[in-house]
Formats: sequence, C-alpha cells, structure tokens
Amino acid sequence: MLDGLAGWHALMLIFWVVPFVLWVIALVQVALSRTTAAYVIAWITVTTLVPLIGPILWFTLGRTNASRNRNAAGAA
Repeated sequence: MLDGLAGWHALMLIFWVVPFVLWVIALVQVALSRTTAAYVIAWITVTTLVPLIGPILWFTLGRTNASRNRNAAGAA
C-alpha cells in the first residue's frame, strides 16, 4: 500500500499538506494571542495572503512581538 509513496505523493505532502498545517496552527495561535485587534487582524491577513512565508514569519517574529504588544496595550 505504501509502495508508491514517492513522486507526486511526496510533492503533495511537501507543497500542500505542510503549508496548510502551518497555516492552521498559525491562525489558531494568532487568534488566541491576547493582543490588540489591529495586531491580530494584521497577522491573520499576512498568514492568509502569504501562505508559506506568513506562518513562518508569525512563528519567528509575531509570537515574540505579541507579548510585547500585550504588555504595551495593558500599560496604556
């Protein structure tokens, strides 16, 4: 059954399933981050319009800045 797990199966896994899973995880994390609405809307837009790069940017830049944004919003 797994004999043909090469070729187009691997390509489909790499180019469709992995970005989709990253996108879903990033959207859930963005939605659950307790920051300002503008920050959440901006990150949802970025992760949706740039499917592979957007979630990677969220995981590297957005999560660290979300805590700073939350602290700044709470202090104001």
